[in-house]
Amino acid sequence: MNTATLYRQLTLAIADAPLVRSTFQRHGWRVGVGRFVAGEDAAAAVPALLALQRSGRRVILDLLGEFVADEAAARASASAVEAGVRTAHAAGVEPYLSVKPTQLGLGVSTELAFELADGIAGLVGGLGGHVCLDMENVPYVDRTLDLYERLHRAGHRHVSTVLQSYLHRTPHDLERLVALDAELGGHGALRLVKGAYREAPADALQDVGGIEAAYRELAYGALDAGLKLNIATHDEALLRELLAFVRGARLGADRYEVQMLFGVRPHLQERLAAAGHPVRVYVPFGADWYGYFSRRLAERPANLAFVARGLFG
Repeated sequence: MNTATLYRQLTLAIADAPLVRSTFQRHGWRVGVGRFVAGEDAAAAVPALLALQRSGRRVILDLLGEFVADEAAARASASAVEAGVRTAHAAGVEPYLSVKPTQLGLGVSTELAFELADGIAGLVGGLGGHVCLDMENVPYVDRTLDLYERLHRAGHRHVSTVLQSYLHRTPHDLERLVALDAELGGHGALRLVKGAYREAPADALQDVGGIEAAYRELAYGALDAGLKLNIATHDEALLRELLAFVRGARLGADRYEVQMLFGVRPHLQERLAAAGHPVRVYVPFGADWYGYFSRRLAERPANLAFVARGLFG
Protein backbone atom coordinates (compact mmCIF):
# COMPACT_ATOMS: atom_id res chain seq x y z
CA MET A 1 0.00 0.00 0.00
CA ASN A 2 1.48 3.38 -0.98
CA THR A 3 1.66 6.47 1.21
CA ALA A 4 -1.25 8.30 -0.46
CA THR A 5 -3.60 5.34 -0.04
CA LEU A 6 -2.53 4.85 3.58
CA TYR A 7 -3.10 8.54 4.31
CA ARG A 8 -6.57 8.43 2.76
CA GLN A 9 -7.68 5.31 4.63
CA LEU A 10 -6.26 6.49 7.95
CA THR A 11 -7.87 9.92 7.66
CA LEU A 12 -11.29 8.44 6.86
CA ALA A 13 -11.01 6.02 9.79
CA ILE A 14 -10.09 8.81 12.20
CA ALA A 15 -12.89 11.01 10.86
CA ASP A 16 -15.38 8.25 11.73
CA ALA A 17 -14.42 8.38 15.42
CA PRO A 18 -17.27 9.89 17.49
CA LEU A 19 -14.98 12.31 19.36
CA VAL A 20 -13.44 13.63 16.14
CA ARG A 21 -16.85 13.98 14.50
CA SER A 22 -18.35 15.85 17.46
CA THR A 23 -15.33 18.17 17.72
CA PHE A 24 -15.55 19.22 14.09
CA GLN A 25 -19.32 19.57 14.22
CA ARG A 26 -18.95 21.99 17.15
CA HIS A 27 -16.04 24.01 15.79
CA GLY A 28 -15.98 23.30 12.06
CA TRP A 29 -16.93 26.72 10.72
CA ARG A 30 -14.29 28.36 12.92
CA VAL A 31 -11.51 26.07 11.72
CA GLY A 32 -12.12 26.13 8.00
CA VAL A 33 -15.19 24.21 6.83
CA GLY A 34 -16.15 27.35 4.91
CA ARG A 35 -13.26 26.78 2.54
CA PHE A 36 -14.97 23.64 1.22
CA VAL A 37 -18.68 24.25 2.03
CA ALA A 38 -20.32 27.50 0.89
CA GLY A 39 -22.87 27.80 3.69
CA GLU A 40 -25.49 26.02 5.75
CA ASP A 41 -28.31 26.79 3.29
CA ALA A 42 -28.80 28.02 -0.25
CA ALA A 43 -29.24 31.65 0.74
CA ALA A 44 -25.90 31.58 2.54
CA ALA A 45 -24.25 29.98 -0.50
CA VAL A 46 -25.56 32.50 -3.05
CA PRO A 47 -22.69 35.04 -2.68
CA ALA A 48 -20.09 32.35 -3.40
CA LEU A 49 -22.14 31.01 -6.33
CA LEU A 50 -22.53 34.44 -7.91
CA ALA A 51 -18.84 35.23 -7.41
CA LEU A 52 -17.89 32.07 -9.27
CA GLN A 53 -20.21 32.93 -12.15
CA ARG A 54 -18.78 36.45 -12.36
CA SER A 55 -15.29 34.93 -12.60
CA GLY A 56 -16.27 33.03 -15.75
CA ARG A 57 -16.78 29.70 -14.05
CA ARG A 58 -20.02 27.71 -14.01
CA VAL A 59 -21.50 26.12 -10.90
CA ILE A 60 -23.06 22.92 -9.61
CA LEU A 61 -25.45 23.22 -6.67
CA ASP A 62 -25.21 20.46 -4.09
CA LEU A 63 -27.37 20.37 -0.95
CA LEU A 64 -25.35 18.06 1.25
CA GLY A 65 -27.03 14.98 2.67
CA GLU A 66 -27.15 11.24 2.12
CA PHE A 67 -28.49 7.94 3.47
CA VAL A 68 -31.88 9.07 4.81
CA ALA A 69 -33.56 6.48 7.00
CA ASP A 70 -37.24 6.71 6.07
CA GLU A 71 -39.80 8.10 3.65
CA ALA A 72 -40.51 11.22 5.70
CA ALA A 73 -36.83 12.16 5.74
CA ALA A 74 -36.53 11.53 2.00
CA ARG A 75 -39.51 13.76 1.23
CA ALA A 76 -38.15 16.48 3.50
CA SER A 77 -34.78 16.24 1.77
CA ALA A 78 -36.34 16.48 -1.70
CA SER A 79 -38.35 19.52 -0.62
CA ALA A 80 -35.17 21.15 0.70
CA VAL A 81 -33.38 20.44 -2.59
CA GLU A 82 -36.20 22.00 -4.59
CA ALA A 83 -36.32 25.03 -2.28
CA GLY A 84 -32.56 25.46 -2.64
CA VAL A 85 -32.80 25.39 -6.44
CA ARG A 86 -35.57 28.00 -6.40
CA THR A 87 -33.67 30.26 -3.99
CA ALA A 88 -30.47 30.11 -6.02
CA HIS A 89 -32.23 30.52 -9.36
CA ALA A 90 -34.14 33.56 -8.10
CA ALA A 91 -30.79 35.13 -7.20
CA GLY A 92 -29.42 34.56 -10.70
CA VAL A 93 -27.62 31.25 -10.23
CA GLU A 94 -27.67 28.69 -13.04
CA PRO A 95 -29.96 25.74 -12.11
CA TYR A 96 -27.39 22.95 -12.43
CA LEU A 97 -27.87 20.49 -9.58
CA SER A 98 -26.08 17.47 -8.15
CA VAL A 99 -28.09 15.18 -5.89
CA LYS A 100 -27.33 11.92 -4.10
CA PRO A 101 -29.94 9.20 -4.70
CA THR A 102 -29.80 8.01 -1.08
CA GLN A 103 -30.73 11.57 -0.14
CA LEU A 104 -33.98 10.87 -2.01
CA GLY A 105 -34.62 7.56 -0.28
CA LEU A 106 -32.92 5.09 -2.63
CA GLY A 107 -31.98 3.00 0.40
CA VAL A 108 -35.62 3.01 1.53
CA SER A 109 -37.49 2.34 -1.73
CA THR A 110 -36.57 2.52 -5.41
CA GLU A 111 -40.09 3.73 -6.22
CA LEU A 112 -39.81 6.53 -3.66
CA ALA A 113 -36.44 7.60 -5.06
CA PHE A 114 -37.82 7.64 -8.60
CA GLU A 115 -40.87 9.68 -7.58
CA LEU A 116 -38.73 12.31 -5.85
CA ALA A 117 -36.01 12.37 -8.52
CA ASP A 118 -38.68 12.69 -11.22
CA GLY A 119 -40.12 15.71 -9.42
CA ILE A 120 -36.73 17.38 -9.04
CA ALA A 121 -35.83 16.66 -12.67
CA GLY A 122 -39.12 18.18 -13.76
CA LEU A 123 -38.50 21.34 -11.74
CA VAL A 124 -34.92 21.79 -12.93
CA GLY A 125 -35.80 20.95 -16.53
CA GLY A 126 -38.53 23.57 -16.45
CA LEU A 127 -35.91 26.14 -15.47
CA GLY A 128 -33.68 25.07 -18.35
CA GLY A 129 -31.19 23.39 -16.06
CA HIS A 130 -29.45 20.09 -15.49
CA VAL A 131 -29.46 17.37 -12.81
CA CYS A 132 -26.52 15.09 -12.07
CA LEU A 133 -27.27 11.93 -10.10
CA ASP A 134 -24.22 11.59 -7.90
CA MET A 135 -22.65 8.17 -7.36
CA GLU A 136 -22.21 6.78 -3.87
CA ASN A 137 -20.61 3.67 -2.44
CA VAL A 138 -20.75 0.18 -3.92
CA PRO A 139 -24.11 -1.07 -2.55
CA TYR A 140 -25.89 1.75 -4.41
CA VAL A 141 -24.17 1.67 -7.81
CA ASP A 142 -26.63 -0.66 -9.57
CA ARG A 143 -29.65 1.09 -8.10
CA THR A 144 -28.30 4.50 -9.10
CA LEU A 145 -27.69 3.39 -12.68
CA ASP A 146 -31.18 1.86 -12.79
CA LEU A 147 -32.64 5.15 -11.54
CA TYR A 148 -30.66 7.09 -14.14
CA GLU A 149 -31.92 4.84 -16.94
CA ARG A 150 -35.50 5.07 -15.73
CA LEU A 151 -35.35 8.88 -15.62
CA HIS A 152 -33.98 8.97 -19.17
CA ARG A 153 -36.70 6.66 -20.43
CA ALA A 154 -39.21 8.98 -18.74
CA GLY A 155 -37.93 11.82 -20.92
CA HIS A 156 -35.45 13.51 -18.61
CA ARG A 157 -32.54 13.76 -21.02
CA HIS A 158 -31.12 16.68 -19.00
CA VAL A 159 -30.06 14.19 -16.30
CA SER A 160 -26.52 12.82 -16.12
CA THR A 161 -24.69 10.57 -13.68
CA VAL A 162 -21.21 9.76 -12.34
CA LEU A 163 -18.80 6.87 -12.67
CA GLN A 164 -15.84 6.19 -10.37
CA SER A 165 -12.59 5.05 -11.97
CA TYR A 166 -11.37 3.09 -8.95
CA LEU A 167 -14.20 0.54 -9.08
CA HIS A 168 -13.39 -2.67 -10.93
CA ARG A 169 -16.88 -2.74 -12.40
CA THR A 170 -16.79 0.71 -14.01
CA PRO A 171 -15.72 -0.32 -17.57
CA HIS A 172 -18.86 -2.47 -17.76
CA ASP A 173 -20.97 0.37 -16.37
CA LEU A 174 -19.58 2.72 -19.01
CA GLU A 175 -20.60 0.25 -21.72
CA ARG A 176 -24.12 0.26 -20.30
CA LEU A 177 -24.33 4.07 -20.35
CA VAL A 178 -22.96 4.27 -23.89
CA ALA A 179 -25.50 1.71 -25.13
CA LEU A 180 -28.37 3.58 -23.45
CA ASP A 181 -27.22 6.88 -24.92
CA ALA A 182 -27.04 5.39 -28.41
CA GLU A 183 -30.51 3.89 -28.04
CA LEU A 184 -32.03 7.19 -26.93
CA GLY A 185 -30.43 9.35 -29.60
CA GLY A 186 -27.17 10.61 -28.13
CA HIS A 187 -26.24 13.83 -26.32
CA GLY A 188 -25.63 12.08 -22.99
CA ALA A 189 -23.15 13.32 -20.40
CA LEU A 190 -20.96 11.59 -17.85
CA ARG A 191 -19.10 12.94 -14.84
CA LEU A 192 -15.94 10.89 -14.26
CA VAL A 193 -14.28 10.90 -10.82
CA LYS A 194 -11.54 8.80 -9.27
CA GLY A 195 -13.66 7.83 -6.23
CA ALA A 196 -13.65 9.05 -2.63
CA TYR A 197 -15.40 6.30 -0.62
CA ARG A 198 -13.50 3.71 1.37
CA GLU A 199 -14.07 0.47 -0.57
CA ALA A 200 -12.70 -3.07 -0.19
CA PRO A 201 -9.92 -4.31 -2.52
CA ALA A 202 -12.42 -6.78 -4.00
CA ASP A 203 -14.46 -3.82 -5.24
CA ALA A 204 -11.92 -1.09 -5.91
CA LEU A 205 -8.37 -0.42 -6.96
CA GLN A 206 -6.25 0.65 -4.00
CA ASP A 207 -3.15 2.14 -5.68
CA VAL A 208 -3.02 5.66 -7.07
CA GLY A 209 -1.28 4.62 -10.29
CA GLY A 210 -3.91 2.03 -11.10
CA ILE A 211 -6.74 4.46 -10.39
CA GLU A 212 -5.19 7.09 -12.65
CA ALA A 213 -4.63 4.58 -15.46
CA ALA A 214 -8.25 3.46 -15.19
CA TYR A 215 -9.38 7.10 -15.29
CA ARG A 216 -7.49 7.71 -18.53
CA GLU A 217 -8.90 4.62 -20.20
CA LEU A 218 -12.45 5.45 -19.16
CA ALA A 219 -12.12 9.09 -20.21
CA TYR A 220 -10.90 8.21 -23.69
CA GLY A 221 -13.59 5.55 -23.96
CA ALA A 222 -16.36 8.01 -23.07
CA LEU A 223 -15.10 10.64 -25.51
CA ASP A 224 -14.65 8.11 -28.32
CA ALA A 225 -18.22 6.91 -27.73
CA GLY A 226 -19.60 10.43 -28.17
CA LEU A 227 -20.54 11.20 -24.59
CA LYS A 228 -19.97 14.65 -23.16
CA LEU A 229 -17.22 14.08 -20.60
CA ASN A 230 -17.22 16.09 -17.40
CA ILE A 231 -13.60 15.70 -16.29
CA ALA A 232 -13.80 15.82 -12.50
CA THR A 233 -10.25 15.87 -11.16
CA HIS A 234 -7.71 18.23 -9.60
CA ASP A 235 -4.79 16.23 -10.98
CA GLU A 236 -3.03 18.81 -13.15
CA ALA A 237 -0.95 16.30 -15.10
CA LEU A 238 -4.04 14.25 -15.92
CA LEU A 239 -5.92 17.40 -16.92
CA ARG A 240 -3.11 18.50 -19.23
CA GLU A 241 -3.15 15.13 -20.98
CA LEU A 242 -6.92 15.00 -21.44
CA LEU A 243 -7.22 18.64 -22.50
CA ALA A 244 -4.47 18.11 -25.07
CA PHE A 245 -6.53 15.23 -26.46
CA VAL A 246 -9.63 17.44 -26.52
CA ARG A 247 -7.78 20.16 -28.43
CA GLY A 248 -6.25 17.67 -30.85
CA ALA A 249 -9.65 16.15 -31.55
CA ARG A 250 -11.15 19.65 -31.98
CA LEU A 251 -13.90 18.95 -29.47
CA GLY A 252 -16.08 21.92 -28.54
CA ALA A 253 -17.45 22.96 -25.16
CA ASP A 254 -20.52 20.82 -25.83
CA ARG A 255 -18.31 17.71 -25.55
CA TYR A 256 -16.38 18.34 -22.34
CA GLU A 257 -16.11 20.32 -19.12
CA VAL A 258 -13.54 20.50 -16.37
CA GLN A 259 -15.34 20.05 -13.04
CA MET A 260 -13.60 20.87 -9.78
CA LEU A 261 -14.56 21.29 -6.14
CA PHE A 262 -15.27 24.54 -4.35
CA GLY A 263 -12.20 25.61 -2.40
CA VAL A 264 -9.83 23.13 -4.05
CA ARG A 265 -7.14 24.55 -6.38
CA PRO A 266 -9.09 27.75 -7.17
CA HIS A 267 -6.11 29.30 -9.00
CA LEU A 268 -6.00 26.32 -11.36
CA GLN A 269 -9.74 26.72 -11.95
CA GLU A 270 -9.24 30.38 -12.83
CA ARG A 271 -6.30 29.63 -15.11
CA LEU A 272 -8.22 26.99 -17.05
CA ALA A 273 -11.26 29.25 -17.42
CA ALA A 274 -9.05 32.11 -18.62
CA ALA A 275 -7.56 29.75 -21.23
CA GLY A 276 -11.04 29.19 -22.64
CA HIS A 277 -11.90 25.82 -21.13
CA PRO A 278 -15.42 25.35 -19.72
CA VAL A 279 -14.91 25.04 -15.96
CA ARG A 280 -17.69 24.13 -13.55
CA VAL A 281 -17.29 24.26 -9.77
CA TYR A 282 -19.15 21.84 -7.49
CA VAL A 283 -20.47 24.04 -4.66
CA PRO A 284 -21.81 22.16 -1.63
CA PHE A 285 -23.96 23.74 1.05
CA GLY A 286 -26.17 22.56 3.89
CA ALA A 287 -26.10 21.58 7.54
CA ASP A 288 -25.23 17.92 6.84
CA TRP A 289 -21.66 18.70 5.76
CA TYR A 290 -19.48 16.38 7.86
CA GLY A 291 -19.28 13.35 5.56
CA TYR A 292 -18.38 15.51 2.57
CA PHE A 293 -15.87 17.51 4.61
CA SER A 294 -14.09 14.40 5.91
CA ARG A 295 -13.69 13.06 2.36
CA ARG A 296 -12.05 16.34 1.31
CA LEU A 297 -9.57 16.06 4.20
CA ALA A 298 -8.75 12.50 3.14
CA GLU A 299 -7.98 13.52 -0.44
CA ARG A 300 -5.02 15.80 0.17
CA PRO A 301 -2.71 16.36 3.18
CA ALA A 302 -2.75 20.07 2.31
CA ASN A 303 -6.49 20.18 3.08
CA LEU A 304 -5.93 18.61 6.49
CA ALA A 305 -3.03 20.98 7.18
CA PHE A 306 -5.27 23.97 6.38
CA VAL A 307 -7.90 22.82 8.88
CA ALA A 308 -5.30 21.89 11.51
CA ARG A 309 -3.93 25.43 11.42
CA GLY A 310 -7.40 26.74 12.19
CA LEU A 311 -7.98 24.19 14.93
CA PHE A 312 -4.67 24.50 16.75
CA GLY A 313 -3.56 28.00 15.76
